[in-house]
Amino acid sequence: YAQYSIKTWEYWCAKNDIDFLIMDENSGNFDFPIWNKELIYKFGQGYDKIGIVDSDTMIRWDAPNIFDAIDEERFYGVNDLCDLNWLRDSIKDRQKFFPETKMDIFKYINAGVLFFGKKHLPLFEKLLNFYLENRDEIHAIKGGGKEQTLLNFVLQSNQTEIELLDPCWNLLSIHKKNMFQHNWQLNTNQTPYFINYAYIWHMTGFPIEQRVQIMRETWEFTKDQYV
Repeated sequence: YAQYSIKTWEYWCAKNDIDFLIMDENSGNFDFPIWNKELIYKFGQGYDKIGIVDSDTMIRWDAPNIFDAIDEERFYGVNDLCDLNWLRDSIKDRQKFFPETKMDIFKYINAGVLFFGKKHLPLFEKLLNFYLENRDEIHAIKGGGKEQTLLNFVLQSNQTEIELLDPCWNLLSIHKKNMFQHNWQLNTNQTPYFINYAYIWHMTGFPIEQRVQIMRETWEFTKDQYV
């Protein structure tokens, strides 16, 4: 499915004169590839503003340049309250690592789309070192994701200034919001809601087999726009 993500991001980045780097190798130090994301602390050197996006995201062809709207002092993401039971359990199971930090769920952000400045790069190194030092205990926790909640603990324990983006910059739980549908009452336009109303489509929360199909169909539906 990543091929469809890459096609959209390559186009958008070229259009906005943004360097696009693909993390497509495992460093060999991690049990799960997702931890390679934290290596941004090295690969992000030399840039004033940086973004990280997961390979299950797609960006709309005409999305404005988000880097023009952010500054280097804040850390940007979309509040993730899609499943409060999951969130409660994920925080509870990892609270022992950060006993002095009370998580503010209204500043809890999804880790699949992040924007920040160069001053924040050391936070990813800190998170990565924490993982390497505690990996066995971290892996013993069942459920609650991999690095997302731990990232939020690191951000909040370091009193990082978090700025919440409009959900259109990381549309989560598209299926739960019924946004794969279109307006059947105005059948002249069969464009699904998620394409009309969001800039970044995050294809998560459903089985990976469906993700491949949905991202392929989304690309086939929109590919003529990426020219």
